[in-house]
Amino acid sequence: AQAILAQGCHQRPALFVCCLQPPPPLVQRHRSANKMAILIDATRSNSDMVLSVADIHSNMRLVPLPGETHCVCTLRLLLTVPRSMPDLSPNEWVMLKTTAILQEMIDEVVVPLEQHCSRESCPCMSAGAHLMFLWKDDDMKEPQRLPAMEYINAFIQFARLSLANTELCPRGGRRCPDSFMPRMLKLHRCIFRIYAHAYIQHTEKFCDAAGFFNLGMRFKHWLFFARDSGLVSDMDLRPMRRLIDVVDLTVAGREAH
Repeated sequence: AQAILAQGCHQRPALFVCCLQPPPPLVQRHRSANKMAILIDATRSNSDMVLSVADIHSNMRLVPLPGETHCVCTLRLLLTVPRSMPDLSPNEWVMLKTTAILQEMIDEVVVPLEQHCSRESCPCMSAGAHLMFLWKDDDMKEPQRLPAMEYINAFIQFARLSLANTELCPRGGRRCPDSFMPRMLKLHRCIFRIYAHAYIQHTEKFCDAAGFFNLGMRFKHWLFFARDSGLVSDMDLRPMRRLIDVVDLTVAGREAH
Protein backbone atom coordinates (compact mmCIF):
# COMPACT_ATOMS: atom_id res chain seq x y z
CA ALA A 1 0.00 0.00 0.00
CA GLN A 2 1.11 3.54 -0.43
CA ALA A 3 0.52 5.96 2.41
CA ILE A 4 -0.22 9.54 1.60
CA LEU A 5 0.56 12.38 3.95
CA ALA A 6 -1.61 15.33 3.06
CA GLN A 7 -0.97 18.69 4.67
CA GLY A 8 -3.27 21.65 4.18
CA CYS A 9 -2.18 25.24 4.49
CA HIS A 10 -3.49 25.61 8.03
CA GLN A 11 -4.22 22.01 8.91
CA ARG A 12 -2.34 19.31 10.75
CA PRO A 13 -1.13 16.39 8.63
CA ALA A 14 -3.47 13.44 8.19
CA LEU A 15 -2.49 9.95 7.08
CA PHE A 16 -4.37 8.10 4.35
CA VAL A 17 -3.73 4.63 2.97
CA CYS A 18 -4.56 3.81 -0.63
CA CYS A 19 -4.82 0.20 -1.84
CA LEU A 20 -4.98 -0.79 -5.48
CA GLN A 21 -8.35 -2.12 -6.57
CA PRO A 22 -8.94 -5.63 -8.02
CA PRO A 23 -8.29 -5.89 -11.77
CA PRO A 24 -11.03 -5.71 -14.39
CA PRO A 25 -12.02 -8.91 -16.26
CA LEU A 26 -9.75 -8.15 -19.23
CA VAL A 27 -6.64 -7.99 -17.09
CA GLN A 28 -3.51 -9.81 -18.17
CA ARG A 29 -1.48 -11.10 -15.24
CA HIS A 30 2.29 -11.04 -15.26
CA ARG A 31 4.45 -12.58 -12.53
CA SER A 32 8.15 -12.08 -12.00
CA ALA A 33 10.11 -13.32 -8.98
CA ASN A 34 6.83 -14.00 -7.15
CA LYS A 35 5.80 -10.37 -7.47
CA MET A 36 3.18 -8.90 -9.75
CA ALA A 37 3.67 -5.65 -11.63
CA ILE A 38 1.20 -3.21 -13.07
CA LEU A 39 2.11 -2.49 -16.69
CA ILE A 40 0.29 0.34 -18.40
CA ASP A 41 0.81 1.36 -22.00
CA ALA A 42 0.94 5.15 -21.86
CA THR A 43 -0.72 5.66 -25.22
CA ARG A 44 -3.62 3.21 -25.08
CA SER A 45 -7.03 3.67 -23.56
CA ASN A 46 -7.63 2.11 -20.16
CA SER A 47 -9.62 -0.74 -21.74
CA ASP A 48 -6.46 -1.81 -23.57
CA MET A 49 -3.99 -1.44 -20.73
CA VAL A 50 -1.94 -4.37 -19.55
CA LEU A 51 -2.75 -4.44 -15.88
CA SER A 52 -2.37 -6.74 -12.94
CA VAL A 53 -2.83 -6.37 -9.21
CA ALA A 54 0.29 -6.33 -7.09
CA ASP A 55 0.95 -8.52 -4.09
CA ILE A 56 1.48 -5.51 -1.88
CA HIS A 57 4.00 -6.14 0.88
CA SER A 58 6.26 -3.14 0.35
CA ASN A 59 7.00 -0.46 2.92
CA MET A 60 4.55 2.40 3.02
CA ARG A 61 5.70 5.52 1.21
CA LEU A 62 4.83 8.97 2.52
CA VAL A 63 3.93 11.49 -0.16
CA PRO A 64 3.59 15.07 1.13
CA LEU A 65 1.21 17.42 -0.62
CA PRO A 66 1.62 21.16 -0.11
CA GLY A 67 -1.69 22.75 0.81
CA GLU A 68 -1.49 26.47 0.10
CA THR A 69 -5.16 26.37 -0.79
CA HIS A 70 -5.41 30.14 -0.53
CA CYS A 71 -4.09 30.14 -4.13
CA VAL A 72 -6.97 27.99 -5.39
CA CYS A 73 -8.99 31.03 -6.43
CA THR A 74 -6.09 32.15 -8.61
CA LEU A 75 -5.94 28.70 -10.21
CA ARG A 76 -9.68 28.78 -10.85
CA LEU A 77 -9.26 32.06 -12.75
CA LEU A 78 -6.65 30.41 -14.96
CA LEU A 79 -9.23 27.82 -16.05
CA THR A 80 -11.60 30.31 -17.67
CA VAL A 81 -11.25 31.68 -21.19
CA PRO A 82 -9.89 35.26 -20.99
CA ARG A 83 -12.38 38.01 -21.77
CA SER A 84 -9.90 39.35 -24.31
CA MET A 85 -10.36 36.14 -26.36
CA PRO A 86 -14.17 35.75 -26.63
CA ASP A 87 -14.04 33.99 -30.01
CA LEU A 88 -11.71 31.24 -28.87
CA SER A 89 -13.18 27.81 -29.59
CA PRO A 90 -13.17 25.10 -26.90
CA ASN A 91 -10.57 23.10 -28.83
CA GLU A 92 -8.30 26.13 -29.24
CA TRP A 93 -8.59 26.74 -25.50
CA VAL A 94 -7.53 23.13 -24.86
CA MET A 95 -4.51 23.66 -27.17
CA LEU A 96 -3.44 26.84 -25.40
CA LYS A 97 -3.87 25.44 -21.90
CA THR A 98 -2.18 22.14 -22.74
CA THR A 99 0.82 24.04 -24.13
CA ALA A 100 1.03 26.23 -21.02
CA ILE A 101 0.61 23.33 -18.58
CA LEU A 102 3.23 21.29 -20.43
CA GLN A 103 5.78 24.12 -20.18
CA GLU A 104 4.92 24.65 -16.51
CA MET A 105 5.56 21.00 -15.79
CA ILE A 106 8.87 21.04 -17.67
CA ASP A 107 10.13 24.13 -15.82
CA GLU A 108 8.96 23.25 -12.31
CA VAL A 109 8.99 19.44 -12.24
CA VAL A 110 11.08 17.92 -15.02
CA VAL A 111 14.09 20.26 -14.74
CA PRO A 112 14.49 19.63 -10.97
CA LEU A 113 14.16 15.87 -11.60
CA GLU A 114 16.92 15.76 -14.22
CA GLN A 115 19.69 15.76 -11.60
CA HIS A 116 18.16 12.94 -9.56
CA CYS A 117 16.17 10.70 -11.92
CA SER A 118 18.81 8.47 -13.52
CA ARG A 119 18.88 5.08 -15.24
CA GLU A 120 20.16 3.61 -11.98
CA SER A 121 17.63 5.19 -9.64
CA CYS A 122 14.64 4.87 -12.00
CA PRO A 123 15.19 2.06 -14.53
CA CYS A 124 11.51 2.27 -15.50
CA MET A 125 8.76 4.87 -15.46
CA SER A 126 6.90 4.05 -12.27
CA ALA A 127 4.56 5.37 -9.62
CA GLY A 128 5.36 3.18 -6.65
CA ALA A 129 6.92 -0.25 -6.41
CA HIS A 130 4.11 -2.01 -8.29
CA LEU A 131 3.06 0.42 -11.02
CA MET A 132 5.02 0.79 -14.25
CA PHE A 133 4.13 2.78 -17.36
CA LEU A 134 5.21 1.71 -20.84
CA TRP A 135 5.93 4.09 -23.72
CA LYS A 136 4.61 3.86 -27.26
CA ASP A 137 4.50 6.59 -29.87
CA ASP A 138 3.06 6.58 -33.37
CA ASP A 139 6.15 4.93 -34.86
CA MET A 140 6.32 1.99 -32.44
CA LYS A 141 4.57 -1.32 -33.01
CA GLU A 142 4.77 -2.38 -29.38
CA PRO A 143 5.02 -0.42 -26.12
CA GLN A 144 8.48 -0.29 -24.59
CA ARG A 145 9.86 -0.14 -21.08
CA LEU A 146 12.08 2.93 -20.77
CA PRO A 147 14.03 4.48 -17.89
CA ALA A 148 11.90 7.20 -16.34
CA MET A 149 13.83 10.18 -17.67
CA GLU A 150 13.95 8.69 -21.18
CA TYR A 151 10.18 8.16 -20.97
CA ILE A 152 9.70 11.76 -19.86
CA ASN A 153 11.94 13.17 -22.60
CA ALA A 154 10.25 10.99 -25.24
CA PHE A 155 6.87 12.27 -24.08
CA ILE A 156 7.96 15.92 -24.11
CA GLN A 157 9.19 15.60 -27.69
CA PHE A 158 6.00 13.76 -28.67
CA ALA A 159 3.82 16.42 -27.01
CA ARG A 160 5.66 19.35 -28.59
CA LEU A 161 5.45 17.81 -32.05
CA SER A 162 1.74 17.10 -31.54
CA LEU A 163 0.94 20.65 -30.42
CA ALA A 164 3.00 22.18 -33.24
CA ASN A 165 1.28 20.05 -35.89
CA THR A 166 -1.15 22.43 -37.60
CA GLU A 167 -3.01 19.53 -39.20
CA LEU A 168 -3.74 18.06 -35.78
CA CYS A 169 -4.02 21.40 -33.97
CA PRO A 170 -5.25 23.95 -36.54
CA ARG A 171 -5.31 27.64 -35.71
CA GLY A 172 -7.53 30.49 -36.76
CA GLY A 173 -10.84 28.85 -35.95
CA ARG A 174 -10.40 25.96 -38.39
CA ARG A 175 -12.12 22.70 -37.47
CA CYS A 176 -10.00 20.16 -35.58
CA PRO A 177 -9.74 16.63 -37.00
CA ASP A 178 -11.33 13.65 -35.26
CA SER A 179 -7.87 12.66 -34.00
CA PHE A 180 -7.51 15.88 -31.99
CA MET A 181 -9.28 14.89 -28.80
CA PRO A 182 -7.79 11.37 -28.56
CA ARG A 183 -4.35 12.94 -28.86
CA MET A 184 -5.14 15.49 -26.13
CA LEU A 185 -6.36 12.68 -23.87
CA LYS A 186 -3.11 10.83 -24.47
CA LEU A 187 -1.02 13.91 -23.63
CA HIS A 188 -2.86 14.54 -20.38
CA ARG A 189 -2.62 10.91 -19.28
CA CYS A 190 1.14 11.16 -19.63
CA ILE A 191 1.30 14.53 -17.84
CA PHE A 192 -0.44 12.94 -14.89
CA ARG A 193 1.99 10.02 -14.89
CA ILE A 194 4.95 12.38 -14.69
CA TYR A 195 3.38 14.10 -11.68
CA ALA A 196 2.69 10.71 -10.10
CA HIS A 197 6.32 9.70 -10.64
CA ALA A 198 7.56 12.95 -9.10
CA TYR A 199 5.27 12.67 -6.06
CA ILE A 200 5.77 8.99 -5.33
CA GLN A 201 9.36 8.34 -6.41
CA HIS A 202 11.04 11.70 -5.78
CA THR A 203 9.23 13.42 -2.94
CA GLU A 204 12.48 14.14 -1.13
CA LYS A 205 13.77 16.14 -4.13
CA PHE A 206 11.05 18.73 -3.52
CA CYS A 207 11.57 18.86 0.25
CA ASP A 208 12.15 22.61 0.59
CA ALA A 209 9.11 24.88 0.95
CA ALA A 210 9.45 26.42 -2.51
CA GLY A 211 9.78 23.02 -4.16
CA PHE A 212 6.69 21.61 -2.44
CA PHE A 213 4.70 24.74 -3.23
CA ASN A 214 5.64 24.68 -6.92
CA LEU A 215 4.97 20.96 -7.30
CA GLY A 216 1.61 21.20 -5.55
CA MET A 217 0.41 24.28 -7.41
CA ARG A 218 1.41 22.96 -10.83
CA PHE A 219 -0.26 19.64 -10.10
CA LYS A 220 -3.47 21.33 -8.97
CA HIS A 221 -3.45 23.60 -12.04
CA TRP A 222 -3.25 20.55 -14.27
CA LEU A 223 -5.76 18.54 -12.22
CA PHE A 224 -8.46 21.21 -12.17
CA PHE A 225 -8.12 21.91 -15.89
CA ALA A 226 -7.93 18.27 -17.02
CA ARG A 227 -10.97 17.24 -15.01
CA ASP A 228 -13.02 20.30 -15.90
CA SER A 229 -12.25 19.71 -19.59
CA GLY A 230 -12.87 15.95 -19.53
CA LEU A 231 -9.25 15.17 -20.42
CA VAL A 232 -8.62 12.60 -17.69
CA SER A 233 -10.69 9.76 -16.28
CA ASP A 234 -11.05 8.44 -12.76
CA MET A 235 -9.24 5.30 -13.90
CA ASP A 236 -6.26 7.39 -15.02
CA LEU A 237 -6.12 9.08 -11.62
CA ARG A 238 -6.27 5.88 -9.58
CA PRO A 239 -2.55 5.81 -8.62
CA MET A 240 -3.04 9.06 -6.66
CA ARG A 241 -6.71 8.73 -5.82
CA ARG A 242 -6.42 9.28 -2.07
CA LEU A 243 -4.16 12.27 -2.53
CA ILE A 244 -6.60 13.82 -4.99
CA ASP A 245 -9.48 13.18 -2.60
CA VAL A 246 -7.62 15.18 0.02
CA VAL A 247 -7.08 18.02 -2.46
CA ASP A 248 -10.80 18.05 -3.24
CA LEU A 249 -11.80 18.07 0.43
CA THR A 250 -9.35 20.85 1.24
CA VAL A 251 -10.46 22.96 -1.71
CA ALA A 252 -14.14 22.42 -0.88
CA GLY A 253 -13.51 23.56 2.67
CA ARG A 254 -11.63 26.62 1.52
CA GLU A 255 -14.26 27.61 -1.07
CA ALA A 256 -17.04 27.12 1.49
CA HIS A 257 -15.53 29.93 3.51
